[in-house]
Amino acid sequence: MKFKYKVLFTNIILLSIGLGIAGFLIIRNNYRSALEAQIKAATETNNYMQNSIECRLLETVKEYKLPNFINGIAKQTYPDVPDSGSAMYVFYNNKCVYQSSEIFANGLNDLIDSTSYGQKKYLIVENENHHYIYVASCSLLNESFLHVVTQSDITDVYDNVRLQNNYLIILMSIIIIVDSIAMYIICFFLLRPLEKLNKMSKKVSDGDYDERVVVKSGDEIGELADTFNVMADSVEDHIKELNDLVARQDQFVADFTHEIKTPMTSIMGYADTIRSRDLPRETEIMAASYIFNEGKRLEAICRKLFDFIYTKQYGISPVKTSVKKVMSDVTESIRPNAEKKNITINTVTKDLYINGDSDLLKSAFINLSDNAIKASAEGDTIDFIAESDDSFVSVSVIDRGIGIPEEHLSKICDEFYTVNKSRSRQEGGAGLGLSLAALVFKCHDADFHIESKQGEGTTMTVKFKLFADEEEVNKDAEG
Repeated sequence: MKFKYKVLFTNIILLSIGLGIAGFLIIRNNYRSALEAQIKAATETNNYMQNSIECRLLETVKEYKLPNFINGIAKQTYPDVPDSGSAMYVFYNNKCVYQSSEIFANGLNDLIDSTSYGQKKYLIVENENHHYIYVASCSLLNESFLHVVTQSDITDVYDNVRLQNNYLIILMSIIIIVDSIAMYIICFFLLRPLEKLNKMSKKVSDGDYDERVVVKSGDEIGELADTFNVMADSVEDHIKELNDLVARQDQFVADFTHEIKTPMTSIMGYADTIRSRDLPRETEIMAASYIFNEGKRLEAICRKLFDFIYTKQYGISPVKTSVKKVMSDVTESIRPNAEKKNITINTVTKDLYINGDSDLLKSAFINLSDNAIKASAEGDTIDFIAESDDSFVSVSVIDRGIGIPEEHLSKICDEFYTVNKSRSRQEGGAGLGLSLAALVFKCHDADFHIESKQGEGTTMTVKFKLFADEEEVNKDAEG
């Protein structure tokens, strides 16, 4: 069942119960008020009749033929009762000495028996769709009880209750029908945005991530629509990221296959040459050297790929690490390659500490420095500089080499991406160095930024958070 029908039926049920209870209480209160008024009137009538009879008896009472005398007094008194449908019964010594009506109501004897001296009691009796109220009073006459019972017709009270009940049923029916129509219209307009959201959800579930719902409302439904649009934007972004990730994985496999294909082809070719031919010793040594160099290149690719995958999967275990020590070790590691091209490494460092993994940081900065050496000409200078402020440590590798074209800067850290593939292969590169370095810096929660101009050089800067103890030392020094 749709929500709007649930709201509609719930409203009808609650409205019916509410109107029914309210109508019942109102009719019941009216009935009680009317009945109390009738009882009061009937009691006053009974008082009048009792007092009239007693007064006349006190004036002319005789000890002989008292029941007959009471009958005559009752006949003289009864015509004074003005109400139609009324009657009077007089009992003396538990015997009926006068009755104005031939009808003797059931339970009348019980009413008389239960009415004691000085008491008044009443009894309501239904007879042939009529309701009567009998009021009994008891007085003492010559040591015998005189009971005066008056009858009053109160059918109008019950007829009025029935009319009110019928009127309530008609009124409730009209109100419920009008309310149902109004609630259906209200639910239709109030829940229409939810139907839009439902349709849009089906479209999104079917893969149509560009659709958005338009709901102009400032209530909770409008907020839900805004949240749905935000969710749809997020889903669309995640889908794009997943598609990009799948594409990058496919490209990764293709690039990796391409990278190992060339050295494997060379290794197989030279190995087959050595295996199938008798070659001079110099040629064999040259072929073996090619095989060895290509094998070393495959080893380097596998090592970097392993480091890349391991770091990406397991992250790092940071400890207090000396920036000065890391930079010193990196400088010593790259010095041989730098000396081959007569390149000067200008290192400027400070005694600072960060949270990190020293081995991974060394590998990352060796990759940055190695790229700087490859991009530099013979005789150039590479700056390896550490700077700090109150909360951060910045380590920069600055070269004055060929630079990176602007269109390549956004992809330079992708796996197996190289600006010049032929030059990269000649120098033993596979395009994993910068991607591995970027991953290491990301695991250290560091900001890695590359600035480069073609023909002018490249600046690669990594910004780390200062180690906590070092922050406190600097604050104490400033204080």
